[in-house]
Amino acid sequence: MLFKFTTISALLIALTTLPAQAENKKRWVSLNQCVDIALARWSERGELVGITKLHKDSELSGIERHNGTLESILSLRPTKVFATEFNQRRLIEALKDYVDVVILPQPRSWEDYEQWLSIMSAQTGYSEKVDQHKTKLQIALESQADSRSAIVIMPNQYSWGEGSWTDSIFSQMGWQNLASTAGYDLVSIDLEQLISWQPDTVIMEGFTDDAKSADFALANIWRHHPVVRRWMEEQDKVHFIPHETSSCPVVNAVEYVEALGHRRGNRE
Repeated sequence: MLFKFTTISALLIALTTLPAQAENKKRWVSLNQCVDIALARWSERGELVGITKLHKDSELSGIERHNGTLESILSLRPTKVFATEFNQRRLIEALKDYVDVVILPQPRSWEDYEQWLSIMSAQTGYSEKVDQHKTKLQIALESQADSRSAIVIMPNQYSWGEGSWTDSIFSQMGWQNLASTAGYDLVSIDLEQLISWQPDTVIMEGFTDDAKSADFALANIWRHHPVVRRWMEEQDKVHFIPHETSSCPVVNAVEYVEALGHRRGNRE
């Protein structure tokens, strides 16, 4: 405990004795993998100085990684920390004693998304880039608009139900989310339900679109069912969303929606 107190004290001394020029420089640290990506895309003047350790070494190179502890975050001398509602509450409260902390919501509705954009715009100062994100997304949504039925399927028989971000995106396009009848947010559905619903479009998250590299683990049971395999033979029926895109669905919303319009080659 004494060592920890001494470490924090040393960091505080370092923070309070920075040269005036360094004090005026914006220094952002992100506590969320997806926020890492958004800030890296938008910042133009080297404001982002710290990100999570959840990225490959080749990703977001040149930016320091922290391990999520108070000491490692403060050692980066942040002037502002970007967190989400899912970060540890005790860590957030501790950080507030030393630095400005911005807590971002996790959008599930279009209203949540607009609030997320508003906070990002105000806190980064890059309102033009934030506005471009929304404009590009609206264009992508309009290009996909029709009255089809659709469902997202994921390993271990999960899908996105009512009140989820996916449900909101489908609504913006005029699509019917078949999984909305199965419950709220992340839902579990069985293979019989999936087949009986006969969706116009199937969106596969977390699966590979290469049959040769897809193993027969229980998590991938949908991937190998004869009916689903037959659907995959139909042009533009099944869409595979890369993990890099689906893991940050709000930040990568434009890429996600645009991927729904890409015709897949027959890889079976």
